Amino acid sequence: MKKLLLLAVMLLLAACGNEADESGAQTPEGQNEETVESPEGESQPEEEEESSMTASELLDEASSAWGDTVSYEARQTSTISSGESQYVVRTITTRSEADEIKVEVDDGEEIKTHYIVEGEHFIYQGGSTEAQDTPREIGGSEYGVLISDLEPYREGTLTEVESGYELRYTMDEKADAEPFFNDGMADMLDDVDTFSGQVTLQFNDEYQYTGAKFTLTVGAGEEEMNVISNITMDRIGEVDRIEKPKNM
Repeated sequence: MKKLLLLAVMLLLAACGNEADESGAQTPEGQNEETVESPEGESQPEEEEESSMTASELLDEASSAWGDTVSYEARQTSTISSGESQYVVRTITTRSEADEIKVEVDDGEEIKTHYIVEGEHFIYQGGSTEAQDTPREIGGSEYGVLISDLEPYREGTLTEVESGYELRYTMDEKADAEPFFNDGMADMLDDVDTFSGQVTLQFNDEYQYTGAKFTLTVGAGEEEMNVISNITMDRIGEVDRIEKPKNM
């Protein structure tokens, strides 16, 4: 079970661009497997039509228009379930135009907020701030870099919707996930018997990357794990500074 859970988390981070690992936030590996809550309600899908633009062309347009953009706010809800057990974690990642990032992590039991400011790492929890001994850099967390990390989706299917575009990448077998893994991570797929998933990326009509939905089912033997993650991104290019605790 732990191997499946770790695989699910690594795929989630790789496919959805979750920046929580950049802040040192905990993955669910060490959590108790208890039912926390049901996934949030889903809105009805938008009406779609085939796009004259390809997925590759859309990513080129997004990179050209927004590749130099730094700041954004990303809200992500991820649900990992197996049998009657369920783990839900919510994160809010705020990247400013300055050399700073804030990641609030809510695992249903506690809320912990990570701040990385000019390489220094702080954790705010329960009204107090604690400086961490190990410095952390936030290179690679810029909005433009997140867009460049979408390269594996060039082979996806693009459709036009009322709000802009949706780019879908379907994983029908283990080989379809390999673009998201380095060699070490790929070894984790060896013991997996069943594997399927889909990533849907949302863009508005100005080619801004505005959100994503990730679903995954992975099984080994009699064990099966399901992952659902939803991301929304806003305040793109509009966050001058992050808000910090007074005592930080």
